Amino acid sequence: MKRIARMSALLLLPLLCVSCGESDQEKRDRAATFTTPTKPAPNPQLESLQALIRTDKQVPTMLKGGLRYKLYSTYEGQDMRQVTEVSGRTLLLCFTAPWCRHSTAMRKSLQELAEAEKGGVQVVEIDADAYPAIAEDYNLTKVPTTVFYAEGVKLRSIEGAYTAESLARYLHALLTQEEDDETPGS
Repeated sequence: MKRIARMSALLLLPLLCVSCGESDQEKRDRAATFTTPTKPAPNPQLESLQALIRTDKQVPTMLKGGLRYKLYSTYEGQDMRQVTEVSGRTLLLCFTAPWCRHSTAMRKSLQELAEAEKGGVQVVEIDADAYPAIAEDYNLTKVPTTVFYAEGVKLRSIEGAYTAESLARYLHALLTQEEDDETPGS
C-alpha cells in the first residue's frame, strides 16, 4: 500500500511542477490568451463600488418604455410561482366566478385600485371555476377572495367585495404593518 502511494506521488510530482519553471513572459503570454485588446482583464482594485449603485431613483417595476407588467390581467394558465414569487412589486390575486355578482363588483374595485396606484400594485384575476386546482391550493371557500402578496411573500387573504378606497387603505396599512387583523370595510 505504501509502495502504491509513493509511486502515485512520484507520478504526480512532475504534473505539479509544470508551471514552476515558467518565466514572467510566459505567464503574461498565458494571461493574454484570456483577454483581448478591446476587453482588458478586469482589475477589481480599480473598480468603484459607486459605479454599481443606482443613481436614477427609478422604481424597479418601471422601465423607460413603461411598466414591466400589466396593472390588471386575467390568469391564463401560467406557472403560479412565476406569477406570485416576483420581487419588486405588490400583487393581488383575486379569485372570482362569472356567476357571482360580488365578483363583478370586486373586479371593478380592483381595476380602479390598480389604476389609482399607478404601477405600485398588480392585480391578477383568477377564474375559480376555470382553475379549480389553483382554487383548491389556496383553500378557497368563497368568491371573491383576494390574496395579498408583497415582494413574493403571501401576506394575507380576505373574502368578499370591497370598494377601491377601502382596499387601498387596507393595502397601505398591511404594507406598513399598521393593521389590527381588520378587514378593509372596518
